[in-house]
Amino acid sequence: MMTTMSRRGFLALSSGAALASTLGTIRAASGQETIDEITWSLPTVPETLFVPHFWSTEIGVIMSLVQEGPLLFGDDLSMIPGPAESWEMADSTTAVYHLRSGVTFSDGSPLTADDVVATVKYHLRPDSGSQVASFYSSVDSAEATDRATVTVKLKSPNVQFKYWAAVMAGFLFKKDQLGNDDLGTPDLLPLGTGPYKLVEFVPAQRVVLEARDDYWGSKPIVKKITIVAIPDEQTRILAMQNGDIDGTFNVSVSEIDQWKALGNVDVITQPSLGVYLLTLDQSAAPFDDIHARKAISYAIDREGLVKALLKGNGEPATALNPPEMWVGIMPPDEVRKFYATLPTCQFDLEQAKAELKQSKYPDGFEITVPSPKADPYKTNILQSVAENLRQIGITAKVQEMDDAQWWAGYLGHENLGMQISGYAPDFADASNYPSLFFSSANARKDGMNASNFKNPEVDKALATANENSDPKVRGEALKQVFRIAGEDAAVVPIFWPRSAMAIRNKYTLTGYNALWYNIPWTMRGFGLKT
Repeated sequence: MMTTMSRRGFLALSSGAALASTLGTIRAASGQETIDEITWSLPTVPETLFVPHFWSTEIGVIMSLVQEGPLLFGDDLSMIPGPAESWEMADSTTAVYHLRSGVTFSDGSPLTADDVVATVKYHLRPDSGSQVASFYSSVDSAEATDRATVTVKLKSPNVQFKYWAAVMAGFLFKKDQLGNDDLGTPDLLPLGTGPYKLVEFVPAQRVVLEARDDYWGSKPIVKKITIVAIPDEQTRILAMQNGDIDGTFNVSVSEIDQWKALGNVDVITQPSLGVYLLTLDQSAAPFDDIHARKAISYAIDREGLVKALLKGNGEPATALNPPEMWVGIMPPDEVRKFYATLPTCQFDLEQAKAELKQSKYPDGFEITVPSPKADPYKTNILQSVAENLRQIGITAKVQEMDDAQWWAGYLGHENLGMQISGYAPDFADASNYPSLFFSSANARKDGMNASNFKNPEVDKALATANENSDPKVRGEALKQVFRIAGEDAAVVPIFWPRSAMAIRNKYTLTGYNALWYNIPWTMRGFGLKT
């Protein structure tokens, strides 16, 4: 994600006073009349609405309207006050959050420091199965200093930790609900402090939300939101044309012209700061051989995929991080110069054949690669890759499956082989992606490091990048991470896409940005056009 303030300032641990100055960026469209109801579509609606057990962009779109962390992201992606009216770092390992008065859950009960502490401790429990537990890996303890004050102690300084309070991983739960196995099902809908409450949930099909009259912040413009699952994009286009839906996220940039051709639709695009990549499990054959991994990398036509799938609305990826993720550490042009020094990601089938011949599998091998059906790019990417791999002697069978099945397999961390991942940023920090995909600590069940890439030098450099707030120190440490990971073909980057959404042109939404799935979108300049 991007921010309009300097990255040096953004990475500094801000005081509550500084945060308070930008509170006005959380708002519905000013001076707007009330909208009774809208219908929105997503490619999929989750099987559960309990974020720790189904961490995805789709659940974020829904639950960011219902739940909040102590802090929020402003339209410029800086962190601003939320249920916590201020916060400060008492020292390099002590964060203190001061809750504002009058914040309640949707059942009318007040938010207390005990609820915040219970949320943090839930993610710290080894048996919780939390898919976002990595956000809390640096936490030593959390304590309710008083009814409205929470003090979090860290094991060591950690630059990334501060973001937990604004991302999905920090969504606050009512203490009494946590630990109930039904939480997130239609029998026990999660409560939240956000502008909407859940009133209906049909797993995998539909969610209905209603605006809260007692919300602590600005009053919502839209009174009722129905979110429906429409997996097929052509069906979504038809639903928009027929007036059955008012908007959708996850628009394929390759289909933008079709959406615009409807005539009654506005298409909004933004840099996604996301990345598509392949992970290759180094702990088992055939990807225990670096030459096999390099053969895969050389066999990918990144330029062709950007042209064919993204219609130019993106860029071939030469490393894990999009250049803009380094803002505050290095400007994008300098990042590109650095990336040019890394092992090549060029498309070269002859070089791919040569690498395979040097491997333990010179005659090739067969693999099955799972692909979630709902993603507009993954299967198409894999089919293109499979065709190129066939030409060098590798047989890759693409196995489509529903999102929940694919995600469970990925996080289950068994028999990983080759996996395709499309990842969007959790926050604007250059160490976000490498910490997830390169850290040994995440080469485990519920971790994102599906390559099982483990390197002590990388772990040490990541620790430096995460513990030191000096941009130069962080930059040098992260350069080392990317050099080592590149030489080892730890992951195979594919492209950095733009993101797009479609909205009926009688409405406006000015707050669409790289974190569209983590913000209460109907509170970000949503309303009727004037």
